[in-house]
Amino acid sequence: MNHHRLNISYSYMVNFYLKHILQVFSSREAVFEWAKAIGRQNGILIVTIRSDKANGIRGRKDKLILGCERGGRYKSESKKSVTCSHKENCPFTLRCVPLSVGEGWKISVRCGTHNHELLDTVTGHSYLGRLNEEERKFVNDMTKYKLAPRFILNALKVRNETNVTIPSQIYKARSTYRSSLRGPYTEMQHLLKLIQQENYVHWTRRRENSDILRDIFWTHPDCIKLLNTFHFVLICDSTYKTNRYRLPLLEIVGVTSTSLTFSVGFAYLEKERQDNFIWAFEKVRMLFKSESLISKVIVTDRDLAMMNAISVVFPTSIHLLCRFHIEKNVGARCKQYVKKDRQEEVMDLWKKIVYSTSVEEYDHHLQQFEILCADIILFVDYVKDSWLTPYKERFVNVWTNRVMHLGNTTSNRVESAHWRLKNMLQTSVGDLCKSWDAVNMMLKNQICIIQSSFQKTIKDVEHGYNSQFFQGKGA
Repeated sequence: MNHHRLNISYSYMVNFYLKHILQVFSSREAVFEWAKAIGRQNGILIVTIRSDKANGIRGRKDKLILGCERGGRYKSESKKSVTCSHKENCPFTLRCVPLSVGEGWKISVRCGTHNHELLDTVTGHSYLGRLNEEERKFVNDMTKYKLAPRFILNALKVRNETNVTIPSQIYKARSTYRSSLRGPYTEMQHLLKLIQQENYVHWTRRRENSDILRDIFWTHPDCIKLLNTFHFVLICDSTYKTNRYRLPLLEIVGVTSTSLTFSVGFAYLEKERQDNFIWAFEKVRMLFKSESLISKVIVTDRDLAMMNAISVVFPTSIHLLCRFHIEKNVGARCKQYVKKDRQEEVMDLWKKIVYSTSVEEYDHHLQQFEILCADIILFVDYVKDSWLTPYKERFVNVWTNRVMHLGNTTSNRVESAHWRLKNMLQTSVGDLCKSWDAVNMMLKNQICIIQSSFQKTIKDVEHGYNSQFFQGKGA
């Protein structure tokens, strides 16, 4: 703190106010805004010291007393808060009253001097950075549509070049807006209210002998229609860092005829245990209109709890494992056990095993792999014991090509859906209501894009026959 500057005391006459003593203003608000604007230009922050309105009671008259923000003194030196504004008992005072004849307000300078240094800049001052009603409504609208705070602040400054709002005030305004939406409800009550308002299909599960929710599953009615139309393949995966409670979010997606990904359903689970997954997948099964429409192929990572749950709920479905994640795991072990100059050759042979199109080709490549890695027995044992022996039918081409998986042999589609959701969410520490709101907006955009793709296939015709291969020779 610069004590030299704080100890300086001097008088400063504000000629701007004296020059406008005869000016007439249309209303109380107009005179106050004018005084604030002139004060800001000269490094002075004008605040209301006293205000009164004529209401018919004797002695009550319209008046407005304005002064410097550093006027007066604190009644007590003991403060509960860590910080407070400087008070210098500044005598600067303006008196604003209605005209005695006609309409309007006039201003008079009762004391035009200051006993402190004027501000070099008003940027960052909490009082001047307060949002007015129009700005607050703008911030609320932009918050509703997931615009990041930094972009909201930039937009405010473009709309008003004199705006000195700081980021913390935007965050506070956003928080106040969200609290106003919830009202007296608890977070979970508000979440269920939002789900019901949007007509989502949902189920909840409580802890035994308790009102505490364990799991919650929800889906959009349009997603149910898409599921029963494009029911061939389901891709499932859990994602994290979507809420402050660190609850895993299970997402199930499918594939349309236009090769677009659609969300089947979402579930916040208390834990990633078999019991929780069984409950969630039972709700997914209930979405199918008939047993004949149940998906024939389901793709997941090697999550043992999820795999066991799928075998219980969908015993007739073919369960494939994500080829991409298997390759990453094998690649990580390859770097651990295999010398660097041999790693590329080993991984190339591994890919040949995975993409084998016949049992004979698979056996041939596996034999070559064993010969190549004969001196790395630990790596060979890992590959065979962890992947090939128990799961080869779930990711090697020769077996996966026997089912109609529509080219979905990885969980990349659901991983992309996770990315879109987190991009919409913007934070990993929001509450459940904020997470659901992001899911809701993502689903509406997703459904709109899918419906547009359907219309495009009806309206547009591909001109594949224009290829030069089909053009006749000139005469």
